[in-house]
Amino acid sequence: MESTDIVINREIGQLLYDVAPDDARKIIMRAKLADEGDVGEFEFDYENEKGDVNWFASTGKTNSRLLDLLERHRAFFVSQNQSPWKACTITIDVETGKFSMNLKY
Repeated sequence: MESTDIVINREIGQLLYDVAPDDARKIIMRAKLADEGDVGEFEFDYENEKGDVNWFASTGKTNSRLLDLLERHRAFFVSQNQSPWKACTITIDVETGKFSMNLKY
């Protein structure tokens, strides 16, 4: 059975892949969560096959789902006796399928 954080990261990755532009080769999301966990700020960028970096918008529904998943991720870390993180950068390399999450405390 996979760890809870892996399951959550997989859901986040799929959600970002689904909302990113079709020509995205790399997807970058930056998120900041409020300490209370009920508010988040999101920024979405992507790199296309030419290497150009552009931003894209997501829907309120997507942001709400991302906030829920990120809150669950942070709560899991706290349940494992780790400090609650406040911000993160998620990068998805579409071509290789690699997912990375950089946490900021």
